Amino acid sequence: MQYFFILGKNPILSEAEIVAVLGFNDKKFKVLKFLDKVLVLDMEKELDVEWLNARLGGTVKIGKILDQMYELDEFEDKFLEQVTFGSGKAFFGFSLYPLYRINHIEKFQKKLNAIAMNIKSRLRDEKQISSRYVVSKEPELSSVIVAKNKLLKNGAEICFFIDKEVIIFGQTLAVQAFEEFGARDYSRPGRDQVSGMLPPKLARMMINLAQVKSEAVILDPFVGSGTILQEALVLGYQNLIGSDNSDRAIEDTKKNLDWLFEKSKVESLKSKVMKLDVKDLSAKFDANSIDAIITEPYLGPALRGNESQAQIEKTINSLESVYLSAFVQFAKVLSKGGKVVMVFPIYNVRNFQSNLDILLQIEKLGFVKLNKEELVYFRENQFVRRSIVIFKKK
Repeated sequence: MQYFFILGKNPILSEAEIVAVLGFNDKKFKVLKFLDKVLVLDMEKELDVEWLNARLGGTVKIGKILDQMYELDEFEDKFLEQVTFGSGKAFFGFSLYPLYRINHIEKFQKKLNAIAMNIKSRLRDEKQISSRYVVSKEPELSSVIVAKNKLLKNGAEICFFIDKEVIIFGQTLAVQAFEEFGARDYSRPGRDQVSGMLPPKLARMMINLAQVKSEAVILDPFVGSGTILQEALVLGYQNLIGSDNSDRAIEDTKKNLDWLFEKSKVESLKSKVMKLDVKDLSAKFDANSIDAIITEPYLGPALRGNESQAQIEKTINSLESVYLSAFVQFAKVLSKGGKVVMVFPIYNVRNFQSNLDILLQIEKLGFVKLNKEELVYFRENQFVRRSIVIFKKK
């Protein structure tokens, strides 16, 4: 069975998360297509889409491939044969995802709009179904439009994947819970503009990339405002520890976790939060007692984009010392085979990228880097980008 995934703004990272979650849960699959923000998988067994959608942080839509055709004229009959609606008014809409560079997307959209009008008439005349065609200014409908316009519960969003010789189409079955992620980001009481600004979606992706069981002991030694603990609790992890050397961070984390317990479906706060400098981890925790460390340290001062290379190098030298001292402690408290999923900064200033050069030192401490591809989370024109690096203790 074939399924499609519409990936987020950082598709390589989103694809890595999907592969990690499916692989960790023994789901057999084969990648059929991965281009830009579209991933198509051939699953050995039927996929529990609701379960997977509730787990992922970097995927916008998940759906099932229905059919393919060589001409768009074939679609009208296929739609009426394969798409079913519940009782009451039906809602439907279309999204276009070219799998190669084409110049006639507007022409394709215009033809599809005409087909939609025919579908509305045939639904009324042949099936006595009243319907509404949902449109957008863009070739694709956003997850917000899909959710708000009843295209999941009492309708259908059809996604077209336009290849050079064939048009593949499928029906969206789930979209990202954007309102829940937004609430856990912007509505929580403790937010620090200087630290603790890790997006919940990225925290979720980092947890999934760690590939650890729900009973694993997870530590975030740069807890910030508790975003990683928060997302881990939502995912059902049972043994969480957060630490930081900042009183403000500890206070914000505790407030946010209390807020999460009151506002969400989290059944209990199975976590500990304490003030502790990362250099003192081994004095607090027993050797080999932690299964995974998932964290974003301080990434340096905010940048304006006019910093000199000398200023950037000074920041890098300072952070390299912090990171290496942290890994010295990680090597002591992590169990054998334990994971580290950690954010490393990439400075993108004046079209020149600079990053920390400490991989060899980390490897000498007894770690092996697992991710072969660079997993970067960023927005356009962002001066500090986040590179997600996964290590395993030998």
